Amino acid sequence: MGNLIFSSETHTLVPASQAFWANKTDPIHRYSTEDWQEKYSSELLSLLPRGGVLLDIGCGACHITTYLASAFERVYAVDFSDSMLAAAKQRIERFKIRNIILLSGTAHALPSEIMGVDAILANGVVQYFSTDDLDKCLMECRRVLRDNGLICAAIVPDKARRGLYYRTIVVPARSASIGEKLRQETSLLHRRAAAYVTKDLFWDGIGNWFSKSDITSAATRIGFEVEIRNAWFYDYRFHALFRPKANHG
Repeated sequence: MGNLIFSSETHTLVPASQAFWANKTDPIHRYSTEDWQEKYSSELLSLLPRGGVLLDIGCGACHITTYLASAFERVYAVDFSDSMLAAAKQRIERFKIRNIILLSGTAHALPSEIMGVDAILANGVVQYFSTDDLDKCLMECRRVLRDNGLICAAIVPDKARRGLYYRTIVVPARSASIGEKLRQETSLLHRRAAAYVTKDLFWDGIGNWFSKSDITSAATRIGFEVEIRNAWFYDYRFHALFRPKANHG
């Protein structure tokens, strides 16, 4: 079945993901209540430096951003979806937050007014990238990032744990019996084969999966040091923290 896995090295999902999210207002987190949004945010705040300027790429409706804002002097929240930005505006007004600036843009073409950023967050974004897309995003982020700044690519789907996700989330087994495990494997086989035939790159609800070595290689190419952290609330995802190498280039 390995040949039926779409490779993150060859498939860009950016156009498809933009079409998918164009009219959405819900970020579709695993858990979507406010207490869970706050929990997700507390994890991200443990990774990000406090103070200064934060850039949130792919902010969506700012469900997470609103809980991050108080830790920073200013927050640029960027998304390509007008419906998401409209929902974000309503949420920011409801929360009475004054330091979030909403802007239209993408991870590969940030708004021109953004410069001198201390921290960049791309939460749940990398899974829509090919390796080329990831390189372009890192280069664009480096352009606006201070020399001592940090980029956090959060909740990156871990290629090494893809099977765990398939067998616990996509097609969970109802029991531990041999017959049930066979049913599970057969169901996965059929779904993956159908996705291969129809070229459905989002069949598993994720998109592209990355190994930790994929991320390390990208960091090396663009001139970053990278640190990998396992996600608190997703056992099949990790975070990548990029810091510019001194005197690179």
